[in-house]
Amino acid sequence: MKRSLLALALAVLLLLIAGVGTATASPPAGQSSSQLAGSEQDAGAAAGSAQQESSNTSEPVRVLSPGDGGSVSQTNEASSDATAANSNGTNQSAEQAGGSGDQVVGQSALNAQTAFALGLTVQRDPSNENESMRVLSPGDDGDVSQTNDASSEATAANANGTEQSADQTQAGGHCCGDGGSQIVGQSADSEQNAAALSATEQEKPSNTNVSIRVLSPGDSGDVSQENTASSDATAANANATKQAADQTQAGGSGDQIVGQSAENDQQAAALSATKQEKPSNTNVSIRVLSPGDDGSVSQSNQASSSATAVNTNATLQKAEQEQAGSSCKCEGDGTQLIGQSADSDQKAAALSATKQEKPSNTNVSIRVLSPGDDGNVSQENTASSDATAVNSNATKQSADQMQAGDSCRCGSSGTQLIGQSASNSQEAGALALTLQKGASNENSSIRVLSKGDDGSVSQSNAASSSATAANSNATLQKAEQEQAGGSCKCGSDGTQLIGQSAQSHQTAAALAATVQAEPSNSNAPIRVLSHGDDGRVSQSNDASSDAVAANWNGTLQSAEQSQAGGSGVQVIGQESKNGQAAAAAALTAQLGAANENAPVRVLSPGSGGSVSQSNSASSNAIAANANWTGQHAAQVQGGENAVGKHGCCGAGVQVIGQSSRNWQEAGAFALTLQLGRKQPCRCGDDSGLGNSNTPIRVLSHGNDGSVRQSNTASSDATAINWNATKQHAGQLQSLSERCGCGRLDGVQVIGQQSTSGQGAGSLAATFQLDAVNALAPERKESPGKLGPRSQLGSEAADDAAGSSAATEQSRDQVQGR
Repeated sequence: MKRSLLALALAVLLLLIAGVGTATASPPAGQSSSQLAGSEQDAGAAAGSAQQESSNTSEPVRVLSPGDGGSVSQTNEASSDATAANSNGTNQSAEQAGGSGDQVVGQSALNAQTAFALGLTVQRDPSNENESMRVLSPGDDGDVSQTNDASSEATAANANGTEQSADQTQAGGHCCGDGGSQIVGQSADSEQNAAALSATEQEKPSNTNVSIRVLSPGDSGDVSQENTASSDATAANANATKQAADQTQAGGSGDQIVGQSAENDQQAAALSATKQEKPSNTNVSIRVLSPGDDGSVSQSNQASSSATAVNTNATLQKAEQEQAGSSCKCEGDGTQLIGQSADSDQKAAALSATKQEKPSNTNVSIRVLSPGDDGNVSQENTASSDATAVNSNATKQSADQMQAGDSCRCGSSGTQLIGQSASNSQEAGALALTLQKGASNENSSIRVLSKGDDGSVSQSNAASSSATAANSNATLQKAEQEQAGGSCKCGSDGTQLIGQSAQSHQTAAALAATVQAEPSNSNAPIRVLSHGDDGRVSQSNDASSDAVAANWNGTLQSAEQSQAGGSGVQVIGQESKNGQAAAAAALTAQLGAANENAPVRVLSPGSGGSVSQSNSASSNAIAANANWTGQHAAQVQGGENAVGKHGCCGAGVQVIGQSSRNWQEAGAFALTLQLGRKQPCRCGDDSGLGNSNTPIRVLSHGNDGSVRQSNTASSDATAINWNATKQHAGQLQSLSERCGCGRLDGVQVIGQQSTSGQGAGSLAATFQLDAVNALAPERKESPGKLGPRSQLGSEAADDAAGSSAATEQSRDQVQGR
C-alpha cells in the first residue's frame, strides 16, 4: 500500500541515525537491506636516539717518509624516524529489483582514525679530527670530508575512502501503475586526528682538520666540513566520500526518497624544533719550505626545521529519481524527495622553530717559503624554519528528478523536492621562528716569501623563516527537475521545489619571525714578499621572514526546472554565505651585522680581486582573501523547447530567490629592524652595522678590484580582498495559439540580493640605524689604480591594502511567444 510522506520521511531519518533498518511495516513483497560498517583505528609511534661524545680521530705522521695520503671521511650520525599510519577503505553496495512492493536500503559507514608520531634525537659533543704532519716527506694528501649529522622525522597520517552505492528498480520500462515506495538512506562519517612531533638537539659538534708540512712539497686535497641539525614533522589527513543513489519506477504514484549525509572532521597538528649550539669547523694549513697547492675548503653549519599539517577532503553526492519509463503510457504523479547534506570541519596547525647559537667557520692558511696557489674558500652558517598549515575541501552535490518520460502521452502532477546543504569550516595557523646568534666566518691567509694566487672567498650568514596558512574550498550544487517529457501533449500542474544552501567559513593566520644577532664575516689575507693575485671576496649577512595567509572559496549553484505547461508551481531558492579572515605578520631583526675585508701586502706585487659586501634584512607579509560566487536559476513552463511544436500554455507560478553574502577581512603587518652595535676591536669606528674594506699596500704595486658595499632594509605588507558575484535568473512561460490559449495569466517573481563587506589593513615599518660603509685604501709607495666603488644604504617600507568587489545581476522574464 502507499505510505504517507510523513512516514517515509521518518523512515529515512531513522536510517540515517541508526544505520540499520527493519521492514516490519512493509507488505510481504517488500525488500529491506541494511548495512553497517564501523572502523576505529589508533596508531602510535615513538622513536628516540641519543649519541654523546662520539668522536673520530685520524693522525697520520710522516718523517722522512715520502708518499701520498689517501682520502679521509669521518662521520657522526644520530637519527630517529617515527611513523604512525592508518588506512581504511569501505565499499557498500545495494541493489533491489521487483514489482510494486516497498524497497528500503540503509547504509552507514563510520570511520575514526587517530595517529600520533614522536621523533626525538640528541647528539652531544660529536667530533671529527684529522691531523696530517709531514717532515721532509714530499707527497700529496687526499680529500678530507668531516660531517656531524643529527636528524629526526615524525610522520602521522590517516587515509579513508568510503563508497556507498544503492540502486532500486520497480517494474521495467513497459509496466505502468507502480505504487511501491523506494527509500534510500546513506550516512558516512569520518573523523581523523593526526599529530606529529619532531625535535633535534645537536650540541657542540666540531670538525677539525690540521695539515702541517715542513720541507715537504706536495698538494693538499679538498676539505669539506659540515654540521647539520634538522627536524621534520608531518601530520596529514585524507578523506574521500562518494555516495550514489538511483531510483527508477515505470510509472504510477509511488514515492521516491533519497537521503544522503556526509560528515568530515579533520584535525592535524605538527610541531618541529631544532637546536644547534656552538657548531664549529676549523681548517688549518701550515707550510714551511713546502711548495704546493691547497685544495678548496667548504665549511657549513646548518640548522633547519620543517612542520607541515595538511587536511584534504573530497565529497561527492549524486542522486537520480525517475518515474514513468520511456515507453510507459501512464501518468506520473508520485512524490520525489532528495535531501543531501555535506559538512566538513578542518583544523590545521603547524609550528616550526630553529635556534642556532654561535656557529663558526675558521680557515687559516700559513705559508713560509712555500710558493703555491690556495683553493677557493666557502663558509656558510644557515638557520631556517618552515611552517605550513593547509586545508582543502571539495564538495559536489548533484540531484536529478524526472516524471513522465520522453514518449509519455500524459501530464505529471507529482511533487518534486530537492534540498542541498553544504557547510565548510576551515582554520589554519602557521608559526615559524628562527634565531641565529653569534654566527661567524673567518678566513686568514698568511704568506711569507711564498708567491702564488689566492682563491675566491665566499662567506655568508643566513637566517630565514617562512609561515604559510592556506584554506581552499570549492562547492558545486546542481539540481534538475523535469515534468512531462518533450513529446508530451498534456500540461503539468505539479509542484517543483529546489533549495540550495552553501556556507563557508575560513580563518588563516601566519606568523614568521627571524632574529639574527651579531653575524660577522672576516677576511684578512697577509702577504710579505709574496707576489700574486687575490681572489674575489663575497661577504653577506641575510635575515628574512615571509608570512602568507590566504583563503579561497568558490561556490556554484545551478537549478533548472521544466514543466510542459499547465498551472504548476516552480520555486527555486539559493543562498550562499562566505566568511573569510586572513592575518599575516612578518618580523625581522638584524643586529650588529658586520663584514670586514682587510688584505695587507708588503713587498708583494699583485692585483686585488673584487669585493662584495652586503647586509640585508627584509620582511614580507601577505594576507589575501578571494571569493567567487555563481548562482544560476532557470524555469520553463510550456514553450517549444519543452513540449515540441504543439506545446501547451504556461500559466503557473514561477518564483526565484537568490541571496549572496560575502564577508572578508585581511590584515598584514611587516616590521624590519636593522641596528648596529659597538665593537671595541675597531679603532675610530664604533658602529657595528656595516661594511669595512681596508686594503693596505707597502711597496706592492698592483690594481685593486671593484668594491660594492650595501646595507639594505625593507618591509612589504599587502592585504587584499577580492570578491566576484554573478546572479542569473531566467523565467519563461509560453503562449501557443495551437493549444487554443487566448491569454496568459501566469505569475513570475524574481528576487536577487548581493551583499559584500570587506576590510583590509596593512602596515609596513622599517628601521635602519648606524648603517656604515667604510672604504679606506692605503698605499705607501705602491703604484696602481683603485677600482670602481659602489656604496649603498637604503631602507624601504611598502604597504598596500585593497579590496575589490564585482557584482553582476541579470534577470530574464518572458510571457508569451
